[in-house]
Amino acid sequence: MNHLCATLLLFCSSFNMYFDDERNDFVQEIGVCAVEYNAYYTEPEKRLPIRLVVAVAVHESGWGTSRFALEGNNYFGMKTMNEDPDEYMIPNENDKVRLAKYKTTCGSVYAFMDLLLKSKKYKGFREKLTRQWFLNEINYDMLIKTLNKYSKDKLWKVNVMKIIEQLEVK
Repeated sequence: MNHLCATLLLFCSSFNMYFDDERNDFVQEIGVCAVEYNAYYTEPEKRLPIRLVVAVAVHESGWGTSRFALEGNNYFGMKTMNEDPDEYMIPNENDKVRLAKYKTTCGSVYAFMDLLLKSKKYKGFREKLTRQWFLNEINYDMLIKTLNKYSKDKLWKVNVMKIIEQLEVK
């Protein structure tokens, strides 16, 4: 329970004020879902840092303004193999890709967190995260470097790190 309270307190104090516009609402919405996932579905040493989850959502969805965020609650560019056209969207630039649709914001956040915590592609990420929790020192830069399979964009890691820095407590 202490870890949950610490997570909630860190979340509440960390994101309370850097933007004078709707970006605060977006950060809060994604953050609340991430805290909920960490509290109910993961062990303390496997909890994903909230800033990392929020930063990826910000980057992938343009602060929640992308077509996929607006039409399908997909804040992370999550793909799907689902054959049901009601369950996916197709990007204009690539009709071979299917992006998942989610009923809620939290559905999208949970899917992203599940991906990082369960996919074989992110085993290195999980190992680094567990070690960092054990040492009680989260290093976002080191964590992001293990996510090289998440995006083909060469600047993805740099851009996500810049967003994390924007979200840091001043």
